[in-house]
Amino acid sequence: MTTMTELQPKPGATRSGGAHTSRAAGRRRRRRPTGALAGWLTVAPALLVILAFTFYPMVQAMLLSTDHWNLLGPRTFVGAENYTTILGTGAFRESLWNTAVFTAVTMAGTYVLALATAIAANREMRSARLVRTITVLPAVIPMVVAGLVWKWLYEPDHGLVNSLAALVGSDGARWLFDNHLALPAVAVVSIWKEFGIYALILLGGLQRIPDEIYEAATIDRAGPWRQFRSITLPMLRPASAAVFLLLLFNSFKVFDQVWVMTEGGPGNATLTVVTFIYTKLLSDVGVAAAASVVLFAILLIVTLIRMRLTSKEES
Repeated sequence: MTTMTELQPKPGATRSGGAHTSRAAGRRRRRRPTGALAGWLTVAPALLVILAFTFYPMVQAMLLSTDHWNLLGPRTFVGAENYTTILGTGAFRESLWNTAVFTAVTMAGTYVLALATAIAANREMRSARLVRTITVLPAVIPMVVAGLVWKWLYEPDHGLVNSLAALVGSDGARWLFDNHLALPAVAVVSIWKEFGIYALILLGGLQRIPDEIYEAATIDRAGPWRQFRSITLPMLRPASAAVFLLLLFNSFKVFDQVWVMTEGGPGNATLTVVTFIYTKLLSDVGVAAAASVVLFAILLIVTLIRMRLTSKEES
């Protein structure tokens, strides 16, 4: 029979096992800082890029917005004078208004065209693949090239747009030389260039809607318009929100097509905020920096409002 003395652990074995356990725990504790260090080393390159190319220029722009500097002489601190200068300048107020109008036109036109294209590409038909390919092609073209091509198309005397208008008995127009037509003409270029990318985003949202919902609606005798209004649009809301946010940011930062096609003219009819900043860089960097800070503040406010609305929808 086994005695109670034999069942009891030996004192040496207990001390050895306890020492082994404490050493293992100590090694685990020592490994934790090493794991954290490895994590920081992994993200360090991305953090350095963000600090160097995002936060540092942002801080420098804010500091420059309080100085007067023409890139040649010494910098002079002027405080908030640059902000009062741009806010009291008619050209800057016009650029804000033009940017807002351009944003509204491009957001509405691009979304409607992208949604129609996404719905057409989402159908099971032979031409769906062709629709997807054709709509993405304009996005591949650089914006400068697209602007130059459309500038030729809008040419009053020999441009294709006026030539097509002449076929239907119209005299055409001086698209890029008319104060009322220049900004919409430039907006058309942006819509044509970018709607394909947003159509792909909306197409992804459409493909996430279960077919069973449409089948149930068909059984309930809901027509195409009722299905579109009650099923497609509500369930497409997350993709639509992403499209509108991207359109908003890209429209407020518009520059390439404006500068290539009109350089902000005629007069200030197509002057946008970024074009205003560019024209002020050589004369007064402080004024340009102040305008860029104002643009950043506008986009930041829009982002915060959007985040607030998104949190309310999720709750």
